[in-house]
Amino acid sequence: MKRDSPRRNDRIVFVTQAYAPSETLLGVTADWVQALGTRFAGVDVIAQRAPEAPRLLPRARTALRVASMGKDRGVGRVGQSAALVASIARAARRARAIFVHMVPRYVLLVAPIARLAGVPIILWYAHGTADRALRMAVPFVDRVVTPTRDSFPLAGRGVDGKVRVTGHGIDEMRHAPGATVAEPGLVLSAGRLSPVKRHELAIEAVVGGPVGSRLVIAGSPLHDGDVAYRDRLVSQSASERDQHPQFSRTSPSAQVSFVGDVPFEEMPATYRRAWVLAHASRTGSLDKVVLEAAACGTPVVSSAPSSRAVLDAVPGLSVPDGDDEAFVARVREVLGWSVARRAAAGQALRLAVVTGHSLDHWADRVTSAIREVG
Repeated sequence: MKRDSPRRNDRIVFVTQAYAPSETLLGVTADWVQALGTRFAGVDVIAQRAPEAPRLLPRARTALRVASMGKDRGVGRVGQSAALVASIARAARRARAIFVHMVPRYVLLVAPIARLAGVPIILWYAHGTADRALRMAVPFVDRVVTPTRDSFPLAGRGVDGKVRVTGHGIDEMRHAPGATVAEPGLVLSAGRLSPVKRHELAIEAVVGGPVGSRLVIAGSPLHDGDVAYRDRLVSQSASERDQHPQFSRTSPSAQVSFVGDVPFEEMPATYRRAWVLAHASRTGSLDKVVLEAAACGTPVVSSAPSSRAVLDAVPGLSVPDGDDEAFVARVREVLGWSVARRAAAGQALRLAVVTGHSLDHWADRVTSAIREVG
């Protein structure tokens, strides 16, 4: 895509929950901000919390401003909302568009100022469910950008014309095969410890699977209710080990390790070490961990229908949602692959990610959506 020359009133306002490049879940927003910073005159980030110093690409070094709503300083929800509105009022005067990342409530807060200033609102949303806030927000946005069409749960009159599919924005230079050698028998299950992620299937695949299999679960509870789920996973791993005496019982983490959140910058090496990523999530949208692992050349077994667009590059890695036995069997099958077969599968998966979900691919399509309405 041909990039326009940046103009003075060509800044993007980027509203998000966190601007924290090292965070596991939201570290990707720093990559997105940097990519947009090379396509526009600058980016004004307004984050619910922004605990870290900004990190920029050289071309965007003077183009970024970051404002916090104050959650990192203990400001309550009302104060955060007031800070967002005040920051939007200042930034909108020089903005080409307001980009809201994943939180429809922010759309409702900024919409009056955006309309007065004549600035379009772009909403990024990637989740399989729609709550009341999303339904209320959509009429106020000019474009919805989403990684795949099935990652946005609303459709129909007044919606379809606004939706633009962009891919997921994976930095293929950061997430790439490297010197880290994959460990035979090592399964990775990554994502927050929530029942919708179904980490229990990865435990089942490893405990009772091929001798020497090991599982690393990377993630932590996000909500209070998730703590009970984590405790159930720990109990499950211990119970299933007791049923399979061929495994060592000398250490509770001998086969299943709960490592908590892994910093965003360390995740590529975590993907590369794994022989396979086991992904049974039911969020309804294309999960970026599938793409990040695939970009690193790590095979992925997934039961999520949204993963098929990438995993179909290697027949057999996508299994039907709901067929838990097939999922467990497929993970165990991949554990038995030769080094050559695994490498060939990894190359095919990486190509699929680079083609449809690279950072430049994403940024060009978001830019195109902004230009349509800006």
